[in-house]
Amino acid sequence: MENLLKNFSASGGQGHTVIRGARLFMIEDDIANQSIAKMILESYGANVAFNRWGTDTVADILAFKPVDLILLDMMFPDNVSGFDIFAELHSHPDLQSVPVVAITAMDASQAVPRCRELGFSGYIGKPLNMMTFPTIVARILGGEHVWEYR
Repeated sequence: MENLLKNFSASGGQGHTVIRGARLFMIEDDIANQSIAKMILESYGANVAFNRWGTDTVADILAFKPVDLILLDMMFPDNVSGFDIFAELHSHPDLQSVPVVAITAMDASQAVPRCRELGFSGYIGKPLNMMTFPTIVARILGGEHVWEYR
């Protein structure tokens, strides 16, 4: 996997330079998904931090500031949803202007309209596509709202 990522990142990709130096915070409970996202994004020079979601998540994000983008899984254990977490994040004054992107395997026909309504900056369907994921993140960092789902 690492060799594939090296070859992939070495091939460049227009717009991916915007990822270099970006500070991305991912809230994801699955360690495998964390690892994949981290390898892809760090291969383009992003600074990536993670939290599995808990009482310390907001404090962790604030300690990581400035944050350019929050990547938010939408399905968590114990009946916690990404929508609940989004509301908590946006209730904090220091995080209200940080773009948040849903990353999920939820049914897009239901999740995308709700994400748009609540003010998410985008939606990325799982499983992550290694070839398009960095391009989508770069577009969102560039200010575009992207709704990528299968």
